[in-house]
Amino acid sequence: MRIGVTSIVLLLLLSILVLTFGFIILKTYKHNYKAQALLRIDPLENGSLRMENIDSVLADTEIWMLGDSRIGRWNQELLSGDMKIANLGIEGQTSSQVYHRLKNYLEIDTPGLVIIEVGINELKVIGIDKNLAESVADNYYRNIEAMISLCTENEVKMILINVFPVGRIELLRRLVWNRFAYEAIRDVNERLKMFCNTSHIYYFDAYSILSNNSETVNPEYQTDFLHINTRGYEALSSELIKQINIITGKE
Repeated sequence: MRIGVTSIVLLLLLSILVLTFGFIILKTYKHNYKAQALLRIDPLENGSLRMENIDSVLADTEIWMLGDSRIGRWNQELLSGDMKIANLGIEGQTSSQVYHRLKNYLEIDTPGLVIIEVGINELKVIGIDKNLAESVADNYYRNIEAMISLCTENEVKMILINVFPVGRIELLRRLVWNRFAYEAIRDVNERLKMFCNTSHIYYFDAYSILSNNSETVNPEYQTDFLHINTRGYEALSSELIKQINIITGKE
């Protein structure tokens, strides 16, 4: 009798686990299906900005912040002061998407300064396949150069923020991450310095401000593997404000 009851309990637990796992798989599939469909409809994901009139926002601001989630989660109030800033960062974006968005936005209006931060969403692919390192990096550099050309042609100054360090790695992330991804981030940041040698293009070293050991982010700044918290943004903002003031002639 005891064996029978134990077997029934184990069977029930197994059934619950299977149903739970199936529910998670179904939910993930539906989420990914929806995301892929929306990306085909709006490949630049402008709809993610949730701005009623992007044209008026662009025309009414002096500084544009463009990039992925790392800039999208940056509270522009930490930087603004008496300047109007538009945060145009979008979660998950790559340099290709940011380049095309910048190109489109500059056809609407031109700011005095553009702040660009992007790169981790393509470099993290190297964590899955190290053989993609060269092609991914080359594509990234082409997009950075294209954005610099756009700003130069339109007489818009640019602050190019390097790629943030990642945080303490989570267990599941180890399946899609390797040491080559760390190396790629460091190599890219060294290369980015070479693009910032004119009176229009300025380099901002976020990596050094956030890094704890020249590889990962200081734990007090980490939210998760890829993102920083409010304290991290405050540390960046205190230094970035100084650079913005120099570039805009307010210091």
